[in-house]
Amino acid sequence: MLLTKEEFICENISRSESGELCFAGMPLTALAEKYGTPLYLYDEERIRERCRTYLDAVKTAFSGKGKVMYASKAASFKRLYEIMAEEGMGIDVVSCGEIYTARRAGFPLEKSYFHSNNKTDADISYAIECGVGYFVADNVEELYAIERIAGARDLVQNVLLRLTPGIDPHTYAAVATGKVDSKERFEPNR
Repeated sequence: MLLTKEEFICENISRSESGELCFAGMPLTALAEKYGTPLYLYDEERIRERCRTYLDAVKTAFSGKGKVMYASKAASFKRLYEIMAEEGMGIDVVSCGEIYTARRAGFPLEKSYFHSNNKTDADISYAIECGVGYFVADNVEELYAIERIAGARDLVQNVLLRLTPGIDPHTYAAVATGKVDSKERFEPNR
């Protein structure tokens, strides 16, 4: 059954001819009966469209030299990592659990960036063992740990530094970044 534009609430939520609420063209009652509730729904076609939109925009704007990363902490599950791999996306991971899930999904981990505050030696070792492409180091101690652990395996690990510009964002203190005393401790003048 085809819906008119007026029957759509937004691009993937609509009402059927009988008035039933639908997600991506599928009646919500049927989905609830099949899978139970609560139920989290993702529209794969919309996810793929968004990936392509971002990839095309970055390719155009940066002559193909930019990278588009999916932030895994938004939703970290196997099918989503499979989609990201199929669409040519990179991923941003913040835990060994996310690395594990991406690896199980067959995601090419050389296209992953490991962000996380206070990575332990075990976290760093696991990420290196799994083939994580890049570490984002928050402080000099972490940088030394990455060098030590990768060096013990005769590896040179790619590392990005997360810098503290020393600017107060005037926001809630618990989430403020960028100040000299914030969780990222690479300061430009040190």
